[in-house]
Amino acid sequence: MTVLDTCPFCPRLCRHVCPVTAATAREAATPTAIATVLRLVGEGKLPGELATAALEFCNGCGACARHCGVQQDVPALVRGRRDRPVPAALPALSVAGDERTIRVEVGTEGALGAANTPDALGHAAVMAGDQAHVDRVAAHFAGWTVLTGSHAIAEVLAAAAASAGRGLHVLMDAPPDGGPRFVTCWEGARGDDGQIACCGAREGYELRQPGIAGAMAAEGVRRMGARKHGCADSHCAAWLRAHAGDVEGPRADQPG
Repeated sequence: MTVLDTCPFCPRLCRHVCPVTAATAREAATPTAIATVLRLVGEGKLPGELATAALEFCNGCGACARHCGVQQDVPALVRGRRDRPVPAALPALSVAGDERTIRVEVGTEGALGAANTPDALGHAAVMAGDQAHVDRVAAHFAGWTVLTGSHAIAEVLAAAAASAGRGLHVLMDAPPDGGPRFVTCWEGARGDDGQIACCGAREGYELRQPGIAGAMAAEGVRRMGARKHGCADSHCAAWLRAHAGDVEGPRADQPG
């Protein structure tokens, strides 16, 4: 059974974990509604432009798939139906002496000693299955060690290293110690503890849907209350801070 066979007939059992729905209260954003529109468009019962609009609601966090009782993956379906994005140019590399280490971050806070990469080294393309881009990343960073606080960058580099095995290494910053945590969707946040499952800054969602992504960050900050929280992802931490969150985490401007 596929997503289009099951999700349109599900009584929105994953609605409560969808961070887009939680932040916007829009039923059209639920995985059930997205799958229903795609099914009806495929049957010729709705115009095709509605499928494009439905696909744009999903931010790819995977909360619905983690919660699903029948193991359906709506984000994977969405990535397969969207137009594949064109990745930005990879950051320039320069060797200082024998040092072949660079820090690469996604973010609005800048990066010291590395490029600012809003698309996370072409993360959306990698998630959409663009093997040619994975190979380009592997060749570009062959023999380098990349330091990062971004799970998106780490995911791209892990795919590249697994594909080519050219001595590419990635080192993730350690998450903050102690205190309450904003558990990111990269770490498997489910949303069933009252926390929103994603801050909105995943897979370029804050660029494609800035209003909805901002509402998701605001909802995450509201649920955190007045307490300082730690966050393991530099991009998520920056996005939450940009929406008045008291969040400690890896910073894109730290040296590497």
